[in-house]
Formats: sequence, C-alpha cells, structure tokens
Amino acid sequence: MIFINRSSSRIVINYIIVTVLLLSVVSTACDAASPRPNPMKATWLWDTSLISTVENRQAVLQFAKEQSIGRIYVQVNPDVAKNTYRAFIQEAAQAGIQIHALDGAPNWIRSDQQQYIVSMVKWVKDYNASVLENERFSGIQVDIEPYVLPEWHNERDVTVSSWITAMTLFTNEVKHDSTLTVSASLPFWLHEISIPDESSIRLNAKFIGMFDEVTLMSYRDQVEALIEITADDLALADQLGKKVFVGVETNPSSEAAFVSFYEEGRAVMNQQLTLIDDSLKGHVSYAGIAVHDYTGWKNLKP
Repeated sequence: MIFINRSSSRIVINYIIVTVLLLSVVSTACDAASPRPNPMKATWLWDTSLISTVENRQAVLQFAKEQSIGRIYVQVNPDVAKNTYRAFIQEAAQAGIQIHALDGAPNWIRSDQQQYIVSMVKWVKDYNASVLENERFSGIQVDIEPYVLPEWHNERDVTVSSWITAMTLFTNEVKHDSTLTVSASLPFWLHEISIPDESSIRLNAKFIGMFDEVTLMSYRDQVEALIEITADDLALADQLGKKVFVGVETNPSSEAAFVSFYEEGRAVMNQQLTLIDDSLKGHVSYAGIAVHDYTGWKNLKP
C-alpha cells in the first residue's frame, strides 16, 4: 500500500489539472490550424451557350455570387471556342468560384462508346495544358446514368459490370499525370445494388471508394427525406475519407411532387438548404449541396 500525504496529493492534483489544460490548448490549436471547410453550394450548367458571350458569362457569375455558389460543373463541348472557357473560368476564379468540367451519357458504358470517356478527359487535359493557371478546370465530373437504358432491366449484371468498367476507365484516365479532382453524379439508391460475382460489395461502396468526391442525386424537397436517403452513403464516405455533395432538384419532375422544389419555389428551398447544412455538417464527408441545375434554379419562382 502506498501512502500519499495531503501535500503530495495536492501536488499530484495540480499536475493533473495543468496537464489537462495543456492538452486542451494543444487540441484547440490543432483544430484552429486545420478547420473543416464550410459546406459549399454547387450547380450544374449543361447549356454551354450560356457562357458564349460576355453578357451571358456575367449573368451566370452574378447569379452565382447572389446565391453563394462556390462551384459550377460546366458541360464541355469541343465545338465551343477555347477562349470562351478561358474567359469564363478566369472571371469565375476572380470571384472565388471553382469550375469543373462535366459530361456524360448513359450509353458511355457500352464498349463501343467508351472512347468518348477517353476523348473527354484528353480534351480537358489538353485544354488545361494550353492555358494559364487561373483559366484551368479544377476537376472533372462524369454523369453516366445507365439505369435509363433497356439493358438495365434486361441484363442487369452485365450492365452493372459495364458501368464499373466505364467508371474505372474514367478515373484512371483523369488520375494519370493529373491532379484534377475526379467525381461522379450518382443516384442515392446504389446501396441496393450488389456487384456481380462480389455480392458482399455494394455498388455505392465501389464507386465512393473509386472517386475523390461523389454528388448524390438525392432529390427530395424535405430535409428529413433527404437525410434518410443519404445516410448510408455519408456514413460510408466518412469511413473512406471521401467527400459527398447532396443534390436537390429545381426542374419539374414527372416522378413525384416531393422530388423537386419547382412547386415550392426559391424561398422554401433556401430554408431547406439551411436545414440540410445544419443537419449534415457533423459528417466529415459532407461537402455541401449541389442544385440541379443553373437554368432551373435561376427560373425558380420566388
């Protein structure tokens, strides 16, 4: 048995208190040195003609500033003059807005169509190599939705395997000699799809592990519903150290009224976006909200 007198006990207690305080200070300093980025707002711009003139570019960027948009996914079209992209990205950079290249089509999963993936990535890399740093794309996002094809229903396993092959090709092409952020738009229900011959692995896990970021097409007009359908993917991305944007819709939907904010309008959507941020910011994977799309958002009723 060890006996400690009252004086010694007081010294030990003081030592413990000082140690705890020092650890608290160190922890606070570390947190301050590496704060978590604030959630970002992003949007998709599919109509490249909307940046083809000075007036149009200014209109897009003015809207982006008003809505605190930090990133725009712009569909790339090789037929559009390179100077159009240069001017838009440069002006966006001055406003603190990231521009990522965007493209994709359902049939890109087919073996005779996958050259479009290679061509897209090559075009972006060649473009970036030919312009100034503040005129370059920061990343590339692909949007391939093979579940709209007939073979999704007729040959599900083959189609899923082809989708994985196409996505793997895309990520490999982007990451080869590049620091571009690689991302994909994905439906929220991929946890329901198992990988052929690997039934223990779900398709959401395969794709989230493959990309730097994913954007979930989690189109719901109520925060509770959106949280419910994104829970699996956010928890998985937390574990994998990946980033996730959750998506909301502004265009009319033929699926159901609860899919889009088209009926509710911008004021209601903004209230829900704030609630989404507050509800999901505890996830280290949560990157922000992507609003589909620029045109729908701009035309949304007040």
